[in-house]
Amino acid sequence: MRKGILALLPFLLFISLCAQVEEIAPTTPDDIKKGKSSFRGGLRAGFTGSIITGDTYPFQGYNKFGGYVGAFVNIPVSRSGRWLMQPELNFMMKGCKHSLKFDENGMLIGNVRDSYRLQLMYAQIPVLARWKVIKGFEFEFGPCFGILLKTVDVEEANGYLNVGAPPFARFEFSGIIGIGYLFFNHLGVSLRYESSLLPVRKPRASDWIYLNRGQYNQTFAFSAYYQF
Repeated sequence: MRKGILALLPFLLFISLCAQVEEIAPTTPDDIKKGKSSFRGGLRAGFTGSIITGDTYPFQGYNKFGGYVGAFVNIPVSRSGRWLMQPELNFMMKGCKHSLKFDENGMLIGNVRDSYRLQLMYAQIPVLARWKVIKGFEFEFGPCFGILLKTVDVEEANGYLNVGAPPFARFEFSGIIGIGYLFFNHLGVSLRYESSLLPVRKPRASDWIYLNRGQYNQTFAFSAYYQF
């Protein structure tokens, strides 16, 4: 029951944000007669490359790939139409991965259990400002609130399974910056960088080296989107 409520919370927040956007710049009667609307909704899908920072494992870059889907609405908040506010509802996979290493002769370096794979599934609501720099090119930035829905944590290092690590936080607060390009006023692509502003997993009191300052998600997300 509790997980179901948490899963519905992003939808309720997303609907509330859409209602607030309508109050900022509602559709006028003239727009309705012309078949126009201040709202531009759309869908996006893509993939992520992520890492978790803040511990001592030698992670191999942004090589934990995952899926990325979502929906959004945007509306002009300036007379020129170059500034827009865009609340979104996204489902995103994050995490990190440390793969086995081999030398030039194909021999395993270290222990066969020296591997790590972590997958975190989030429901997220970013509230972004979009700036149309020049025709087609856009810059976007803003905060993001996330709810952790599922964790797949396989922690194997130095020949043992680390079962004593603290749990991951239920909620995440992060910041997003990105660039995008819109084709033909409907189809576009975007590249975003997202970083946790607060730890997603806090350090334990007895462990002053491992998880020293806590762990933070860092993610690159590429997506294609279609706005109606």
